[in-house]
Amino acid sequence: MRFEFTPEEAQQAANALARYFQKQKMSVKVEKAAWPEAPYRTTLVASKGGLDILVEAQGSLDYSKSLKELATWIAARRHYAELFLATHPLSSMNAGFLAELRFDGVGLLVVDDSGTVSESLKARNPALVVTPDPTLKYGTCASEVKAAVKKFNEIDRKDGLRDMCELVERETEALLRLGIRKGWITIPESSIKDKDWSDQINTLASRTAYNAGRHPLVSSTFKDDLHSFRGARNLIDHKVKGKRDDVKRQKQFAERMMQGPRLTAELKFLQRKIM
Repeated sequence: MRFEFTPEEAQQAANALARYFQKQKMSVKVEKAAWPEAPYRTTLVASKGGLDILVEAQGSLDYSKSLKELATWIAARRHYAELFLATHPLSSMNAGFLAELRFDGVGLLVVDDSGTVSESLKARNPALVVTPDPTLKYGTCASEVKAAVKKFNEIDRKDGLRDMCELVERETEALLRLGIRKGWITIPESSIKDKDWSDQINTLASRTAYNAGRHPLVSSTFKDDLHSFRGARNLIDHKVKGKRDDVKRQKQFAERMMQGPRLTAELKFLQRKIM
């Protein structure tokens, strides 16, 4: 593999990374722009199944202005891509440097002398970043929604989505209990323990479950939305069959995660309505 712009001290790591990506059956471009209009050419661009992984191999870590501009450019266009710096284990780095990378969503790969690649810092994929409507009101759930979204965007998508599922399920049950206690719904509160999430949603949307003069708190449209979001549980446990399948699932994660805050806000609104 020939390099024209990559410093000599970074070429060993670059070669190891190229082999690493090729073993994953990814196509690898050397010192080529990932997109024709991209403002910077990284050392490597590895691609498969619609995902582009851009890697800048370095001897001494340097998050330059050009790389920062590239990170901003990728984020602004919400490309399905991840940007990494890569270096050897002895390269010096401080907390402030890592914090800047983390803030911009840039990952860090470490390549040792044997060619082993480890991910020291995860990269953020702009296409999968969730940004809920800032006008939504979550009441007492505000901090939990914020934490789940932050976890999804910055730490672990599956765990973040799982937290959001648990939150929406809990607030669905809270609405049902409140509806019973306020005299809207006819079933005894003790029966809730025998109802799973699906049953709770159906009860909240059923006309026959309400006292005379009361209309269902959950409309047919909202009912369908809740059931759709409930399917995220299966999505979390779904085993991927390959890179393309994983790309599809990751995009579905983001779609479901966008539903969560909206559903939580609606459930809290309905709770306030009957307080």
